[in-house]
Amino acid sequence: MAESTEVASILAIDIGSVNTQAVLIALVEGTYRFVARAQSPTTQEEPWADVAIGVRHAVEQLQHVSGRPLLTDDGNVISPEHDDGSGADLCVVTSSAAQPLRLVLAGLVGELSLESVRRAAAGTYSSVEDVISLLGTGRKSDEMRAKSILAVQPDVVCIAGGTDGGSRVPVLNLVESVALGASLIEPTARPTIVYAGNSALRARVKEIIGNDISLVAVEGNVRPALGAEDLGPLQAELDALHANTKLSEINGLSTCAAWSNAPVVSTARSFGNIVRYLSMIGDPRAGALGVDVGASNTTVGAAFNGKLQMTVRSDMGSAFGGLRLLSEAKVANVMRWLPFQIHPADLEAFVIDKELRPLTIPADGRELLIEQALAREAIRTIVRLARPSWRRLASRGQGQAVPLFERIIGAGAVIAKATRPGQAALLLLDALEPIGVFELLLDVYGLMPALGAAAVAHPLSVVQTIENKGLMSLGTVVVPTGAARPGEVILSLRITYEGGGDLEVEVAAGTLEVLPLPLGQKATLRLQPRKGIDIGHVRKSIPVEGGALGLIVDARGRPLTRHLPADPEMRRDQIQQWLWDMGA
Repeated sequence: MAESTEVASILAIDIGSVNTQAVLIALVEGTYRFVARAQSPTTQEEPWADVAIGVRHAVEQLQHVSGRPLLTDDGNVISPEHDDGSGADLCVVTSSAAQPLRLVLAGLVGELSLESVRRAAAGTYSSVEDVISLLGTGRKSDEMRAKSILAVQPDVVCIAGGTDGGSRVPVLNLVESVALGASLIEPTARPTIVYAGNSALRARVKEIIGNDISLVAVEGNVRPALGAEDLGPLQAELDALHANTKLSEINGLSTCAAWSNAPVVSTARSFGNIVRYLSMIGDPRAGALGVDVGASNTTVGAAFNGKLQMTVRSDMGSAFGGLRLLSEAKVANVMRWLPFQIHPADLEAFVIDKELRPLTIPADGRELLIEQALAREAIRTIVRLARPSWRRLASRGQGQAVPLFERIIGAGAVIAKATRPGQAALLLLDALEPIGVFELLLDVYGLMPALGAAAVAHPLSVVQTIENKGLMSLGTVVVPTGAARPGEVILSLRITYEGGGDLEVEVAAGTLEVLPLPLGQKATLRLQPRKGIDIGHVRKSIPVEGGALGLIVDARGRPLTRHLPADPEMRRDQIQQWLWDMGA
């Protein structure tokens, strides 16, 4: 790989379950900028069964768009960049096309060690097939525990239990049950056992498991103490197992990996790298939050001062997993975000048709709003699981039930490719229900996986590409919270434009407003909340910069669903009004 000082261009390839994307980033007038992107259907399934075919199609389109030759005559990436401007110095590959790891979770207490393991697994491409607990919910006999593993035949069994220096005998009994269940499976199909419990027991666990079953002893306990949690080491091991097993099974990926200057990594992990980076800019008390709704996977990453918590649903996306979403989130919860009436059977038919034809795009505005309503509930479903970890990561003393974020980023076609910016903004505000003052960003070019992968080899390219508007700003959002009657003035604000002129507005509870602040225009925002109204840890006077929408003031209240009318017709009218308010 070329040294970082020699990198003039970066080709980033992201292989999704439905689409494959190629992105070109290059030095332009001495600074890194996004140059072009291209997309092609992923060719993982028959009749092609080779993802490299789809990658080459995407790169061929990128050549045409950028005017830069990137492939040799025999279809390989040109690297490093040649003197004639062809090729790229750095090539990175990410993928979300692999099947998730099938997991069985085993622990002592459902509310403690098992919940920690569940949260760790939720940060990876995985699917929990069964849960085994010695105590509380999920408790089973030794024989039943072994039979559970035999019946599921998982890829991995994660074992946790016992704080460091805590329980010993129950943990070892659990390990024996798991070892028995794994030994009943054919040797070639036996799961890997990942131990992340009482650190003092690692040697004894290895003796019990023996040499016929693969064991990974994590460097760290997910529950080192009753009030402490350390998910990072276990997540890293599960990421590595996913890469070494599921990613390696994708036909044609080895061809793409040979072009890459770094190991192929998961799209979710690359996405998280950028969320982590953004959390280290600005106020250390506030974090960064990223949401990526892909065709098969939905990812939510929250980071505070560089500490990241990822939550991934590998069975729920914009194209696949719709029926599961309707089952978990309930049909009525999806329908509440629609400004029109729809029969539940028609909604179910829509998600079935989408799964059968994932490459289709919405035929009209009605279908677009249905897709966005499904995305809202997919995100809300994942956020409910993720939010407790956010509070643990956030700076102490915040006081809010929902942590404060300084930047929120939306990604994935259903968000970033919305017909109007207001649709994307409203989707994110409805799904996440953030509070305080923050910047709302969109990954309209699909750069986050590319930048996250490039960050390891060339961090400067990431910093400069983001600074050069690689992410599109929708604008600054102000969300005041507190008890108030609808129509009651809860906030006074003044925008003082850098070019001259002021705008003063009184904000009433229950309203949603977009105020003029054009893209790139700078101003000073002065906020005066009424007593009892919270706007977070921000100064009363703050510098702001305009975005695609302007300045958004969301005074609808939290939790948002409490302020939706119970009457269906009134609720639909309210949803329509919010769409109009946002220019959506």
